[in-house]
Amino acid sequence: KQWYQRRVRAKEKEPFKDTALSSLTYTAGLGTMVALGATAPDPAFTTMCTTFALAGICGYHTVWGVTPALHSPLMSVTNAISGITAVGGLLVMGGGYLPTNAVQTLAAAAAFVSFINIFGGFVITQRMLDMFKRPTDPPEHNYLYGLPAALFLGGYGYAASQNMADIHQMTYLASPL
Repeated sequence: KQWYQRRVRAKEKEPFKDTALSSLTYTAGLGTMVALGATAPDPAFTTMCTTFALAGICGYHTVWGVTPALHSPLMSVTNAISGITAVGGLLVMGGGYLPTNAVQTLAAAAAFVSFINIFGGFVITQRMLDMFKRPTDPPEHNYLYGLPAALFLGGYGYAASQNMADIHQMTYLASPL
């Protein structure tokens, strides 16, 4: 019986460790984006890097981030399109604090409506997942995702204060996360 008990213990999940590892992975990814934005050789490199990474991120989160039994393909595609619309709106806005013309105003409105749709999709998904929670499920430690967010915002703030021009493009890349 001892070998069986050791085997069962080895398979037990550690929610804190799993969430901390995921949080550190996001921290490394966002730190890499800050570094690329701060040291990019030219805007063309940043644009190509953004397009490639967004395609990968959208594909990964659309296909693997949602349990198929809980979401219809239509909902997944709608959220992916909203994410692309939000990023496109941010890119058209031009990096300024306030829109200066009609195109930038429409882009800001498109990004805002997309963010509302994305946020609503996450809220509804969380409610659906909560319906299937059992009392014996391990606790969630989602507050650990504050670490990569704080690191990224701090790195972005520093890079923006040093007038590193391409940092804004990498911030657009990180916005869907």
